[in-house]
Amino acid sequence: MRCLLFTIALLFTLSFALTPADQELQSLWSAWKSIHTKSYSTSGEDDARFAIFVENHKKVLKFNAQSDNVKLGLNKFADLTSTEFKMKYAMCGFKENNQDLIAENTKPFNQNDISDTPTSVDWRTKGVVTYIKDQEQCGSCWAFSATGVLEGFYAIKYGKLLEFSEQQIVSCDTADQGCNGGWPYLALQYAAKSGLDQESAYPYRAADGKCKFNAWSAVKINSGYQFVTPNSTDALKAAIAQQPVSISIEADEDIFQLYSSGVIGSGCGANLDHAVLAVGYDKGFFIVKNSWGPSWGEQGYVYLSDDGRMNNGQGACGILAQPVVAV
Repeated sequence: MRCLLFTIALLFTLSFALTPADQELQSLWSAWKSIHTKSYSTSGEDDARFAIFVENHKKVLKFNAQSDNVKLGLNKFADLTSTEFKMKYAMCGFKENNQDLIAENTKPFNQNDISDTPTSVDWRTKGVVTYIKDQEQCGSCWAFSATGVLEGFYAIKYGKLLEFSEQQIVSCDTADQGCNGGWPYLALQYAAKSGLDQESAYPYRAADGKCKFNAWSAVKINSGYQFVTPNSTDALKAAIAQQPVSISIEADEDIFQLYSSGVIGSGCGANLDHAVLAVGYDKGFFIVKNSWGPSWGEQGYVYLSDDGRMNNGQGACGILAQPVVAV
């Protein structure tokens, strides 16, 4: 009994020992776990994740105090260290392309194409972009980037927006490496050969799995792929004006892990490790659809600067380096 009373008294004392700042962080942590449906198997893991959360909270506050253009936030990745984030989400999806391959398969844009490019484009408003999806802990960003291209390409060509199966590409495209990564152009090449089931027929499982697509119901979408002239803001805009474009970026930095809003113009290089989808542009930025769910970024989107001088001509986060489209 005496021990029990001592324990209660100790806990009571410790609760009052928390500073208002500590109490605020604990409340923030509890609210964050509720919003993102996070739970941990042991109290020790909860404590460890809380400590990481606190460090990320400090990063957010420091960055936001110094930045007017971009804001960070405590999104669903706020309980991960930078190293964990890189390993789980930003460094296992995209395989970089051979420069000779790009040179041999590049879609040319002449000056008339570029001069006729609209001042702004947003394919989201034209009914050719599907909802924000979540690749989860499978290195399949390349497959999501490819289906985004094909969904837009098909909708523009046939006037009907369909959702195509990432899982078919992950499980059946043997030229790529499933959840261990791949190349969007090879996924487009696979789709040209085999067609794709719709998402409803072959839903995403976030795992490699055995190939189970139905060749009889697969939709024929494209005949192949082409790269867009690299390291050219004008060429990328000309391509986006025609259809959504698969792009590759470096996404393994804090600015991506904790991104909340604004136009990213620094804080990432051009060490390409993640494939996404450019669905539009406006004055000063590109509109990019990610595959990390709608709770990340601006409802699943990120805005990247269109300044082509960055990263030795490869653009913000390398966005200009390796664009590819369906044909």
